[in-house]
Amino acid sequence: MRTWIDRHPGWNYTLYDNDFLNGGEFRTGPQISEYMKRGWYAGAADLLRYEILYKHGGYIAGADSICVNPIDDLFDDGGELYTVYENEFLRGQLVAPIVASAPNHPFLKEIIDRLSKIPPQQLDHPWRQTGNLFVAELIEELRPEIVIWPSHTLIPEHFLGRKYTGPGKIYAHQKFGETTDAYKFGSLLDKIREIPRSLYASSARKRLRALKASAAKDHG
Repeated sequence: MRTWIDRHPGWNYTLYDNDFLNGGEFRTGPQISEYMKRGWYAGAADLLRYEILYKHGGYIAGADSICVNPIDDLFDDGGELYTVYENEFLRGQLVAPIVASAPNHPFLKEIIDRLSKIPPQQLDHPWRQTGNLFVAELIEELRPEIVIWPSHTLIPEHFLGRKYTGPGKIYAHQKFGETTDAYKFGSLLDKIREIPRSLYASSARKRLRALKASAAKDHG
């Protein structure tokens, strides 16, 4: 995380750690606890991200990311809600969970409302229930005013191996849990889940492209 501080000396920082998790009150508290109990920490992290951004706003950098350029100019468009493509050519153009927002954004409220109503014992795998697929489908359904950055800005190397080699500016590198080998040694369940991910990819790509085309037409 030091790289983010070094490259943004004018920012204010808050470190959200286990003490924050254990001492905080969250609308999705039961769901966070369930994910923690299962050891599916990505789900708990997604839920905390939405609660923090809704209450405080700001930008949340991943703990396993390395900043190489200040990202201030990514906000020059004056938007209030931001995410980034995981990769435009892999896994159906899925997007990352929300990375930045203004406080009290209605899209984040909707996310928290929906996730807080899920019985904890019925929670699905994080990528589907709280993360990439969930956010992509909700964007498609609600069509919020959201800025989706190109994947190379923050994720120039995808964990499936594809690397960005174009001229666009890279702001950060995502290590995908390398410090814990979380992505290198996935569980059997994760490997099984790759099957529906692959099946979803082609339809998701068509749906998100249609959404972007429709949005461009509406603003044309």
